Amino acid sequence: MALPSRDHSVSDARLRAVDAAIALMQARGEADFTMAELAAAAGLTEARLAAEFPDRDALLAELRRVSYDRLADRRSALYAAPGGDPAARLMRGGQDYLDFARANPALYRLMFCSPGSGGISRIIAEAMPAEALDALTEGVRRCQRQRGRRTDKAHELAFLYWTTLHGVVVLALDAGDTVEGSAEADRHWAKAAASFARLTELICASSDG
Repeated sequence: MALPSRDHSVSDARLRAVDAAIALMQARGEADFTMAELAAAAGLTEARLAAEFPDRDALLAELRRVSYDRLADRRSALYAAPGGDPAARLMRGGQDYLDFARANPALYRLMFCSPGSGGISRIIAEAMPAEALDALTEGVRRCQRQRGRRTDKAHELAFLYWTTLHGVVVLALDAGDTVEGSAEADRHWAKAAASFARLTELICASSDG
């Protein structure tokens, strides 16, 4: 599932390298490409790629940053837009998150399970961008308001929603040595979808009073 970019502040070469890295990871299921392979896939010379990213760590850091920004854009577009049924929109956002993780397991793990230096604190601080969490908070707030609930703690509930959904995704990704596309894999992801559907209902019905 492609993530459209909003970032026009970086060079075309950098974005080409990032998009090529995502494509390689999606095709291989892991981030096992070399910088030479990435240069070829991006249509860049190795020297041009090295000018943008002196090493693999620099490339992965940029890949995470761009992916976080794109995630924030998707969440803002979904949850902040006017109209529509709030609960259905929250459900759609959760399903989109599951679909992205299933289609891009290597990128998901890079973004949310291997965030580089800083460990879990970095995941909390960076892997759920403030803009994305604010948009999700607005989605939760609208659900509660529609149900006649108080919205005092919509932000805390939004964070709970994301962290729980993240846990469900990781469990689905880690479930055995399931071959993607198999019936067993489908069952794991169906359970994940059922879990977040129930969570969405609980979040929407939650009262902060």
